[in-house]
Amino acid sequence: MMLGNGIIIPVFPYYVKSMGASAFQLGLLLTVYALCQFIFAPIWGRYSDRVGRKPLLILGISGYAVSFILYGLAQAIWLLFVARIAGGILSAAVMPTAMAYIGDVTTEEKRGSGMGLMGASMGLGMVMGPALGGILSGISFTFPFFFAAGLAIANVLTIFLLLKESLTPEKRMQLQQQDEATGESGLGSLLSELRTPLVQFFIMLFLASVAHSMNEATYALFMQNKIGMGAKEAGWAFMVAGIVMVILQGLLVGKMINRLGEKKTIIIGLSAMAVGLALLLYSFNIYTAILFLAVFCCGMGLIRPATSSAVSKGTVNQGRSLGAMQGFDSLGRVVGPAFGGFLLDINWSYAYIAAVIIALLSVIFFKSYDYLHSSKVSC
Repeated sequence: MMLGNGIIIPVFPYYVKSMGASAFQLGLLLTVYALCQFIFAPIWGRYSDRVGRKPLLILGISGYAVSFILYGLAQAIWLLFVARIAGGILSAAVMPTAMAYIGDVTTEEKRGSGMGLMGASMGLGMVMGPALGGILSGISFTFPFFFAAGLAIANVLTIFLLLKESLTPEKRMQLQQQDEATGESGLGSLLSELRTPLVQFFIMLFLASVAHSMNEATYALFMQNKIGMGAKEAGWAFMVAGIVMVILQGLLVGKMINRLGEKKTIIIGLSAMAVGLALLLYSFNIYTAILFLAVFCCGMGLIRPATSSAVSKGTVNQGRSLGAMQGFDSLGRVVGPAFGGFLLDINWSYAYIAAVIIALLSVIFFKSYDYLHSSKVSC
């Protein structure tokens, strides 16, 4: 999935720009996709507790295939918005369901390593995808989208034929009964999660996601203006960042979680993300742009697996809670791209200055939450 997604990352900004779109319109395209995921990820995650993980994975990755085909066929910006909305609604089923699947088949002791390996597999797609996308863009701007659609279709067939369902009918019935006891559904289910101790992780991830998506939406255009970076160079930058994430998540994040715990691992990740964003402002050639992006990606490489592990351990209805987590992550990607694109149109540096501030706010909130909560309990 991430290989196909990674293929279009370095191409998409230039493809949209070739249709006459501004940086703000690019941000809106990313925002509308994330908005659909914010709404539908909790719904699909909750539904996977009822019907099983496999059907939702097939549905979600089919959504990727449909959206990639529509991207390639689009001749106007409004058609890109149609593709983003359709892809956002359907593909929202993938991440919460995949994380819930990992939660189903791992013990609590192995949960951090399992989430780390999942992150590493995503990083591996990010290693190969952007570089491949940069190469394929030499054929045409539309060819990478059709290639990614083919990968998604092959992925659906592989899941249908080879993947075993992780939830037994008895377990699904049990989760359904527990879920119905709450009396919440849809967005109400997502908002009800704010009344649980997991709210600390949801709000932190929302802030981190805003900062992350501001960089994702503006990196290529910012570096094009600052150092003359093109689509191919952007592809190499994301490839190196992906290598860093594969090594970090495949070999280190599970050990860090077991030794330090999820919360300390998240603090380290948030700090690295803030430092990486600040350094990107001082990029002066392709090598520093790649190096500083790698520092930034180290932070996100720690945050997401540690958060997924903590949420998975802190709930019984994994599809529901991980869907809510993905919803707040997506909500950050609703705000971040449009805000980053808006600031980029005003001044090339403002988007990154704001992202640094937001990253620091996420560190302050996450650390102060435990202090305030422990003080309240003591009182």
